[in-house]
Amino acid sequence: MQRPRGVTLLAILALVIAGSNLLTGVMLIAGNLTFSDVFGPVPDLGELQAEFEHIMRFILLVLSLGILGVGVGLLTLKNWARATMRVLAVLGILGALITMVKAFSDGEAGRFLFCALLGGAYYWAFYYLGQKPIRAAFAPPPPGETPPPASPGGDPAA
Repeated sequence: MQRPRGVTLLAILALVIAGSNLLTGVMLIAGNLTFSDVFGPVPDLGELQAEFEHIMRFILLVLSLGILGVGVGLLTLKNWARATMRVLAVLGILGALITMVKAFSDGEAGRFLFCALLGGAYYWAFYYLGQKPIRAAFAPPPPGETPPPASPGGDPAA
């Protein structure tokens, strides 16, 4: 079965985001960036600040490598990658909703709209990867058959 176009799009997005986060993590470790440059104001933790930033650098790199793996898994039609991307989409929806509430209470219409669009994109990814034809594309081949190589092509959901 050919890889659906939407899956290819999600895989490319995951790879771009992972690459960007990986580059950011490396720049944080190298000292070319500070946490306040990347994440905005960071609460002052006193003597724990250096340890906190060290742990956060490590977490950023591990998450980036994980998302890189999910992107490759989507490109190769691994079902675990589809399931992981759906979980990440739910977490993204929750994060977008929380940020929307904060933006609404702060009166920041632009941030509210951006988070609404981002939440909609996460919802689309969750819905799309749960459709029956897309799930079928990730299903393992019957025993005794070798799967054809995944190639970009038509979208079976369309």
